[in-house]
Amino acid sequence: MHLLEHDVWVMDQVTGFLGNDFVIHAADGQEIGRIRTGGSALGRMLMGSRELTVIDRDETPLLRLQDTMTLGRERMVMTDGTGGPLAQLVKRFSLFKTRFTVDFDGQPLDLTGSVWGFDFTMSGPRGQMATVARSWSGVTRALFGRSRYVVHLTPELAARERLVVLGTVIALDLVRAKQHRSSAG
Repeated sequence: MHLLEHDVWVMDQVTGFLGNDFVIHAADGQEIGRIRTGGSALGRMLMGSRELTVIDRDETPLLRLQDTMTLGRERMVMTDGTGGPLAQLVKRFSLFKTRFTVDFDGQPLDLTGSVWGFDFTMSGPRGQMATVARSWSGVTRALFGRSRYVVHLTPELAARERLVVLGTVIALDLVRAKQHRSSAG
């Protein structure tokens, strides 16, 4: 089965100095996809991971996520494997909360829960799309700052909706990593 045919994704981060890569497994542990960091090495050194591609187990590109340069607010653009527009994620200003808007086919999607703790629900016009939870990945992985996310998808989701869920999880991880780097530096 291919990545978009599964209702549970276990996303294990395999970051290095210049990348924010992931391996995606099915609930049974079978590798079903990868997320690879793109862009120039110099750009990644200076600004972090700014372009990621999701690749199915047969090496077919499914999704590209680009972190566009903006002043003040985070903005991510998602395209499908052929480069067609898919969705945008924008970090909104708020005094006491971190808020995001995901625009998918002209419809806003809602993220509720602890986005920074990575325990949240994603909903759209037809109801709940997915739940996302950060999971314990082991002592060694935790010491190196590597994360594991478990995504439970609503079985009725279409392929494009599944791609938007996946892109949103990746985008939020990028934003979280950038905020961690800026607070540590």
